[in-house]
Amino acid sequence: MDVLEKIEKLRTQRKWSYYTLALESELTISTITNMFARKTQPSLKTLTAICKAFEITLSEFFDEDKSFTGYTKEEQNLISKYRNLSQKEKEAVMSFIEKLQ
Repeated sequence: MDVLEKIEKLRTQRKWSYYTLALESELTISTITNMFARKTQPSLKTLTAICKAFEITLSEFFDEDKSFTGYTKEEQNLISKYRNLSQKEKEAVMSFIEKLQ
């Protein structure tokens, strides 16, 4: 697995710029841009911060089959789509779900 490719895929799925990724992960923009420009692998600390921004664990990041153990296909689909929403959209979804209950 190419770590930078995976980060890039997750970033583009969310339609985030490098700047947004830096903000969400609480890293400097230079850390993010240098990592890609120099094709250097992120440190564990940096990758952990990036995963936190994407709201995934390191285990999920490295999970090649991208499965969500214990979830139905419908739940997996919902989780995948939810993770691609902006924070404001996630709040709207949660508000809607709370009203349904």
